[in-house]
Amino acid sequence: MTVDAATRHRALSSPSRTAILAVLRAEGAALAVERVAERVGLHVNTTREHLEVLVAAGLASRTAEARATRGRPRTLYAARGPAEPDGEPWLRDQLSRVLLAGYGRPIAEPGAEAERAAEGLAAELAAAGPGGAPADAGDRQLAALREHFARLGFDPELRGAEVRLRRCPVLDLAHERTEVVCGVHLGLARGVLARVGGPVRAAGIVPFAGPGYCVLRLAGTAPAPGPTSEAAPLPG
Repeated sequence: MTVDAATRHRALSSPSRTAILAVLRAEGAALAVERVAERVGLHVNTTREHLEVLVAAGLASRTAEARATRGRPRTLYAARGPAEPDGEPWLRDQLSRVLLAGYGRPIAEPGAEAERAAEGLAAELAAAGPGGAPADAGDRQLAALREHFARLGFDPELRGAEVRLRRCPVLDLAHERTEVVCGVHLGLARGVLARVGGPVRAAGIVPFAGPGYCVLRLAGTAPAPGPTSEAAPLPG
């Protein structure tokens, strides 16, 4: 079945569906709708509707349970294809796992918790550093940060002490869960910078700082010419 990217994006525009897909991928085996509903904390009928959207988008498959006894076989669902190690599919898959972690329990600061969770994800991104990296530690950090955000589809632009993220590959989710999604982006940046090592650190992120971009604020960079965003930094 061939499904265009727009259809897949629409299917993943719902945090509930991304959470369901994360459950299917984590399980690695076909699950009944009741089991999926229990894992994500949704009603069975609502879960079934979300699963059917994922099936239509080519992200999940539907099969009938093989039964050796009498009775109507249950419908089982499984994820289609593995998540890619980097790029937009990887980011969506990891983000869905962070969102799923919040189901069924109160979180006082969801953005901060998402940030902490994402710092560990940077290990996968920073496994291989950029080729021909500069000798200066700060420059190495900036090169790695730019490379990894480019791989994830953010179209980053370094401007003095900030990075403009000119394209958000998960914009639909960012509008719905801004604090969590931006927390993941900030955590990834902090994790990459820490693993490369050097004076540069991510000081904060300003969502929707200007027309068509967000701003990642940096600290510890050498003064550099060029305009910076006039958006106010995040509290704290």
